[in-house]
Amino acid sequence: MMPNVIKELEGFSGSSIFLIQETDRVFVRKINNIERNFERLTFLESQGFPVPKIYSKIDNQLDLEYIHGLDIKNYLKSRSPDHLIKFIEEIITKLSKNSVEKDYTDTYYQNLKGIKLHPLIPFSVDDLIDKLPKKLPQSVYHGDLTLENILYSECDEFYLIDAVTTNYDSWVFDIAKMRQDLECKWFIRKEHLKLDIKLEYIQNSILQTFPEAADDYLLILMLLRVWRYTTPKTKEQKFILESLITLWK
Repeated sequence: MMPNVIKELEGFSGSSIFLIQETDRVFVRKINNIERNFERLTFLESQGFPVPKIYSKIDNQLDLEYIHGLDIKNYLKSRSPDHLIKFIEEIITKLSKNSVEKDYTDTYYQNLKGIKLHPLIPFSVDDLIDKLPKKLPQSVYHGDLTLENILYSECDEFYLIDAVTTNYDSWVFDIAKMRQDLECKWFIRKEHLKLDIKLEYIQNSILQTFPEAADDYLLILMLLRVWRYTTPKTKEQKFILESLITLWK
């Protein structure tokens, strides 16, 4: 019997994501591009991080626990950000344990090789690599630590979702990725929400605790990860383009 699709969930990574009801169970089903999610979620769960349970993986289909609660956009509409800041800082602290220094120069070249930049982007790949910090602490990591990938459950707990395996394997890149939402406000790009003061407060608190991530060139690098998935002349591409132009100095 075919499962009942309650709704399709929004994503921006080439996967299709559905909320499914099957008999008395509701769960999330992700189809396509799941291997990196499966590997990283499995690892983070083994290390005691708060991630959804994996129910099954069959071919290119991954079924996951559905976390009932709020996304961070709706959480911040009516709540103080202090509880969220405490959670993020605890997660980063745990990720950063047992870090070892690594030179990421080759990683930058490997990941940026072949990327097609818009003519209005005021830098080349080589320009960016020259500006990026080369040595950073390699560590346990989430891989896509955005505000969109944190959920607040009905049980008053936060969860991490959509972790991915990547060669940006450092908690510093995780914070840089989160700044995509905190600084550039990617996660509310489609809505006119007045969250600027709260987002600035969250970012300032995190960067005060972890100053290694206070680098706009790392944020530019993370924005280029999203740029790869944008379609020319769309609002998403325009948003990223304007952010890249603003950040480059």
